[in-house]
Amino acid sequence: MIRAISAATILLLVSPRFAPADGIVFPKDAGTLNVKDFGAKGDGLKDDTVAIQKALNAYPNGGRIVYLPNGSYRISNTLKWPHGTIDGSEEKNTILQGQSREKTILRLADGCDGYSDPKAPKAMIWTGQGPARRFRNAIRDLTIDTGRRNSGATGVQFIANNQGCIRDVTIRSGDGKGVVGLDLAYTDENGPCLIKNVKVSGFDYGVRAAHVVDSITIEHLALENQNRFGLVNEGQCLSLRGLTSRNSVPAVVNAGGAGLLVLVDAVLRGAPGAAARPGVLNDAFLHARNVSSVGYAETIRNSANSRRPDSGRTVAEFLSHPSVGDSTSVKPMVVKETPELPWDDLRDWVSPTHFGAKVNDDGDDSEAIQKAIDSGKTTVYFPCGSYKIGKTILIRGKARRLIGCEATLLPEDLKGEPAFRVVEGGAPLVLFERFSGGYVKTPTLDNASSRTLVIKDCCNTSGRFTGSGDLFLEDVCSNPFSDWRFGRQSVWARQFNVENEGTHVTNGGRLWVLGFKTERGGILVSSTTGSTTEILGGLCHTTTDPMDAPMFQVERGSLRATLAESCFTGKPYEYLAKGTVKDVRRGDVPVRAGGSASLLIVAPPGSK
Repeated sequence: MIRAISAATILLLVSPRFAPADGIVFPKDAGTLNVKDFGAKGDGLKDDTVAIQKALNAYPNGGRIVYLPNGSYRISNTLKWPHGTIDGSEEKNTILQGQSREKTILRLADGCDGYSDPKAPKAMIWTGQGPARRFRNAIRDLTIDTGRRNSGATGVQFIANNQGCIRDVTIRSGDGKGVVGLDLAYTDENGPCLIKNVKVSGFDYGVRAAHVVDSITIEHLALENQNRFGLVNEGQCLSLRGLTSRNSVPAVVNAGGAGLLVLVDAVLRGAPGAAARPGVLNDAFLHARNVSSVGYAETIRNSANSRRPDSGRTVAEFLSHPSVGDSTSVKPMVVKETPELPWDDLRDWVSPTHFGAKVNDDGDDSEAIQKAIDSGKTTVYFPCGSYKIGKTILIRGKARRLIGCEATLLPEDLKGEPAFRVVEGGAPLVLFERFSGGYVKTPTLDNASSRTLVIKDCCNTSGRFTGSGDLFLEDVCSNPFSDWRFGRQSVWARQFNVENEGTHVTNGGRLWVLGFKTERGGILVSSTTGSTTEILGGLCHTTTDPMDAPMFQVERGSLRATLAESCFTGKPYEYLAKGTVKDVRRGDVPVRAGGSASLLIVAPPGSK
């Protein structure tokens, strides 16, 4: 039985649970770039375009947080991510961070020059162009308002690759007009990236996605008052959970072609005018689960073929194409929301630099980092820059948040030991966020405790976990030399990107993933005895020969997986699942972008 989730519950999840009274505030030495130091006023009167652009341009590819204190920032032209001066540095590692979603507002001037023609859309924010090298771009905690009389305006043209996000952002049109609120379709090779806790109000299209690579994960998206469609997907691998929509137009369109849309836990409310329309219109690959509608003619209309969902207001589960295996033989996992921590008062923050760590030098910073953790403060922050790690650091005591301020960790070869190990301590929840690691084999983390560990917005990060504590991953990717190994814990992942050669993930516990992206050959997930694996959408980008390795190796564990493959080398995966389950071969599922489109492979334990 699939439990329905109410609209009220989902709406509560769209906003942060622990929004601090003063908003997001960093210490003065964190390395953030305050736009007011570049001349921005934030008074709603002065044109702040030039000042904010100066802040963006100050450190191209620098991993710097461009910070907007609460205020109304009037702009009159596109804010662009810096191009940089060295090949490969273009439009990446740039973070636009507001103090708070409600009180930090970027507003386009009414009737602004260049924004009047819907046939020539122009964005308020542009974060780069393909190819897929736009690592670690992010927009956080602010409101983007396209003003009035700007019919040609697009709110954000966003691209991020491997790891990058838009979090806790509202995109709105002052008069309901405009082309697209969030445009993810304007360039090829977008993703993998995470869009979470985002609301789009107005525009012809709330969200658009397109192209066959690289996958986008969206969780807790609210759409309202669009003029044509709420969300349109034209070929992308889109994993979407927790959608709420109030519209007189269709909430979701999955257009024809290679698009794979996984739509889970959606509540669609039809406004006046919706009664003759479907809530979801599908003409490609669709896996829908727990999708309900009120006020629409039907919840889902499938035009891809003759398959039809149940006619009720709530669709428990619908597959636009046949599945492999009995979908009732393995139940979907119960999903847990990623837990959050309060944003601590700055008096409870401490940095390794307070204990002798030297940013960007060749010295070993391990002792200083350990002293900061053991200081009794609850938040340990790493000012922007790099830190060398020569021995395993223990996360213990009162420390509950390690935040990187976009810092880089450079662990040495620790002979199989991790850079950080979570052990038992006073805080039941530990949050490790906003770090980048090096291109090394050393695993970043081990949770050897019963405590819950959350890893968020981390690049070039990996883990081998030996404890029993729950693990949550959000917007996390590993480097080409590292794999992930889960033991007996439960793991919930959103936007999980693994790109090594060989076995990518070993699962010995319970693994749930919304938006799984991989590259290179080898087993994507090896499910060992007694394990449970559920994959809800994403992309296997087969860039090297998988040889005889299957996508999924199942050894007396259970598997539920919906995943698309793209392969432009002519050597896609021949086996999609092997082991103690019945072999699943590429001819058993539809073809997609040179690979396969797996609309739910179900393998119960020991079914061979």
